[in-house]
Amino acid sequence: MRPSLTRRDLLGRLGQTALASGLSSIAGKGLPSVVTEDVFNGHKVVLDKEGKIIPWSTPVQNAYDQFLRLRWEFIKTRAPKCPGPPPRASYPQYYFYCAFTEKTSKDGVLVPDTWMNDVAEKIPNWFESARLYYAYTGDASVMTIVENLMNYTLDHGTSPPTFAWPNFPQTASNAGDTEFRGFTSARTFVRNEVEVGYSGDMGLVYYRLYLYSGNAKFLRAALNCANTLAGKVRTGTATKSVWPYRVVMSDGYMTAEYGAHWVGCWMLFDQLIRANHGDVNAYKVARAKTQDFLLRYPVKTGYWTDGHTDNPVDSNTYKSNTPCSNFVLACLDYPELDPDWKTHVPELIKWTEVNFIFRCFPGEPATQWGANIVGEQDGDLHKMDYQTARYAAQCARWYAVSGDENYKEKAYRSLNWVTYCNNPVGRGNESPVTKEDQGNWWSDEYGECPRMFYAAFAGVPEWAPPRENHILYSAAVLKDVSYRAGKVQYAATQEFGTEYLRLAFRPTGITLGGDELAQRADLTSQGYVLRDLRGGDYALNIRRMKVGRATIA
Repeated sequence: MRPSLTRRDLLGRLGQTALASGLSSIAGKGLPSVVTEDVFNGHKVVLDKEGKIIPWSTPVQNAYDQFLRLRWEFIKTRAPKCPGPPPRASYPQYYFYCAFTEKTSKDGVLVPDTWMNDVAEKIPNWFESARLYYAYTGDASVMTIVENLMNYTLDHGTSPPTFAWPNFPQTASNAGDTEFRGFTSARTFVRNEVEVGYSGDMGLVYYRLYLYSGNAKFLRAALNCANTLAGKVRTGTATKSVWPYRVVMSDGYMTAEYGAHWVGCWMLFDQLIRANHGDVNAYKVARAKTQDFLLRYPVKTGYWTDGHTDNPVDSNTYKSNTPCSNFVLACLDYPELDPDWKTHVPELIKWTEVNFIFRCFPGEPATQWGANIVGEQDGDLHKMDYQTARYAAQCARWYAVSGDENYKEKAYRSLNWVTYCNNPVGRGNESPVTKEDQGNWWSDEYGECPRMFYAAFAGVPEWAPPRENHILYSAAVLKDVSYRAGKVQYAATQEFGTEYLRLAFRPTGITLGGDELAQRADLTSQGYVLRDLRGGDYALNIRRMKVGRATIA
């Protein structure tokens, strides 16, 4: 994924050909499909009569659902164990390695990439992917997988209380290390050096796991992270952000002054404040400084600086798509982050198109079969499935706000392209258009990419499977999810949330904490909006102003 990696050709076939389908599009356009002679990532490319890409799998209206299920099934049943002696050998590879390569060992096991372990990219994305999949399916096993991983990371990847940045999450480690003390093997970082914004992401998901599990250990970890951040906050400028981008936790030495990966920190403070946890007054100051910096600088300048956890960027003009995308998606869930979000969201989607779609690595396309495909950062313009999924999620959510069909079309084609990055057993291929080895990253392929589909479902519920019941998306953490014939239930753990559902029945009553909710024309106040999708299916959006158990029947 990153420019420092050793690369190889990724264009080998994965071994199975897609079947044609008489259905042309999940959007229900009723156009005939055509199987071409083009082969992309091992699949025959399927196009509609406009010559634009549709999913390879059948039935095509279930393609996104199948994509999500295949990715989790791969984690459950096909993720190999780590090489080497115990205790490492008893853990799956995703605990201690960033990626797997296209190579296999003599016994057919996937070989781990030995570049690094991107702990603080993997954990937040896996948590979000897991909690959304759990809400979507009711399958709690994925939450157990992620809770175990986060337990290990908390115990083996937190700075001691004697450090200048105490009780703070590590963001990366050397490949194969069972104790996380920083990514030093490439000699571009030093021991205990972290990207501060990614540590904030870790604090956020520790808190969100506490909401799901009730385990106070994770609340303490979140508060420790927030306390350290609040104690180090500063007023950001064009050259020095609200925190240093990179810092050595042991002595506090700042190795890079400017970064823009701060949305997770803002969300951490915001959610702790709303729940009245910790030093709320200090958190309010830090939240305000974070918001002020984002709105005053990267939103206006376009310098969304972030090298991810393995690229030692030290610049106030470097650009990366991820922090910009995070800001857009956060505004769609938390519009209070940016009072001018309705102006800035389409501008920032355009920013992605200019910088990371139509600016390309030599020899790679900007579009393919009508799909916009997206690169990552200034130093790595290779087109990647997870960045393409990010773009699609933004476009789908903005379509739901604006009604502009162009955004729906962009989202649809990009997601269709992403489906080709699965092989038939859920083995991901991060960059199938590149001739250089990007590796197939656990964080990107099995966390960051699939989690974007749920946001896209929120924007266009027609893309979820027909005649099935699903909680498509919620920014809030849900638990006690239950699906029965003609009945969906869940417990909301956070106040002020909106849930998006697709139902195979028309509900006759919707309650929250035992109180009946009113049907409304819009969601400006607590209640629900119901839309007929035809064929017996309905799109349901519920706005809550309190926690409690929701019942839809």
